[in-house]
Amino acid sequence: MHLCCKRFNSEDNLRQENITKMQRNQPALRMAINHPSRITPLKAMELANLILISYYRNLKFVESMSEYRKEPTGLFTDSLMCCDHPGFNEESPEHHASQSYKVESWIWSTEQMGPLHRFMHRTLPFGFIATNEPSRELFIILRGTITSYEWKNNLIVTPASSIEGAANLGKVHSGFNHMFNATHKKVSALHAGRFTIGTGDFYGAENTPSRSGSIKGTIAEYVLNADWHRKGYRIFIAGHSLGGALAMLSGFYLLTHDYEAYHDILSICTFGAPRVGNQDFCNWFDGVDVVRYFNTEDAVPTVPPPTASLFGSDMNETNNEKVIALKEDGYRRFDGTYGVTKGLTYNFFERSNDELARSKAYVHTGEHRSFTLNKGSISYNHNMKESYREGIKMFASK
Repeated sequence: MHLCCKRFNSEDNLRQENITKMQRNQPALRMAINHPSRITPLKAMELANLILISYYRNLKFVESMSEYRKEPTGLFTDSLMCCDHPGFNEESPEHHASQSYKVESWIWSTEQMGPLHRFMHRTLPFGFIATNEPSRELFIILRGTITSYEWKNNLIVTPASSIEGAANLGKVHSGFNHMFNATHKKVSALHAGRFTIGTGDFYGAENTPSRSGSIKGTIAEYVLNADWHRKGYRIFIAGHSLGGALAMLSGFYLLTHDYEAYHDILSICTFGAPRVGNQDFCNWFDGVDVVRYFNTEDAVPTVPPPTASLFGSDMNETNNEKVIALKEDGYRRFDGTYGVTKGLTYNFFERSNDELARSKAYVHTGEHRSFTLNKGSISYNHNMKESYREGIKMFASK
């Protein structure tokens, strides 16, 4: 039986009671951080190395499924070796690894695929939940974008309610939210598993009960239901790129269950992460240990655009009808001729409502740790191993 089905889901009474409480008195529940960030440069390097393990396990899985049509043995083990060494090699962790981690669960994600995407999908590894008993720490680790389906969701920038039926608690990126909530049943009616028709050159995992849930459901079962906060554990959530966005949604999920229990034991570290939600969403992280590493030469942290509103009240500096008409014509030509803003920009006549525009704007949150490293390409500037680990060292040396 999935414990998440028994105890926690989006309609769970306990969560709804907490949501109602937060809606009624949000500011009173927010607390200031009364300690330095637990994400030191060494801890950031440890989290980065754990993310590299997640990427590597996914790579080996894809290679085996593509070549042999079967899952490699010994890949998704119940323990891992890692460390905070900047030279850590995820392919041969024994060379530098000094710490052992117990894997509580591997995290899987289900995606639609191919021309029959409405009826077929595949399941791929996305990360893991692990614990380090000596340090009393729990880790939720999430990789970044790899497949075309994940890229597709990255581009669905329309804001959606962070919690259905509670719009005032924040708006979030629809594509990221879908990835976080997607289950076997939500994505398609039929799971093809290892017998699927391949798209590209690799295949998905066989559908099993432990892999058919959502990222959110896995966190519910192995984090919320396990009551780690009552066992004296601190929780670290880390992700790169899309994984960074999902890390923020994971933290939000814990906080909406019990803000007072989790706000002081939770630390979130993202690397090259995009914007996830509006200011109402980000307000939930007031008083929470959130660190954001970003390369100033990396394009991903600049998306989605902070706002889709091209004009503010500064465009209404005149009451001259001819001048206003000229501006409106310029907007329509910009939107219609160049096309890049079509469907993304708000109606021109909302331009004077600055408050409305700000409520829709995507924003970053947390402590910003920036570095400048240009590797000569968009992909290398965003690379977890080659750029962001070096960036951690660069920031630490400032």
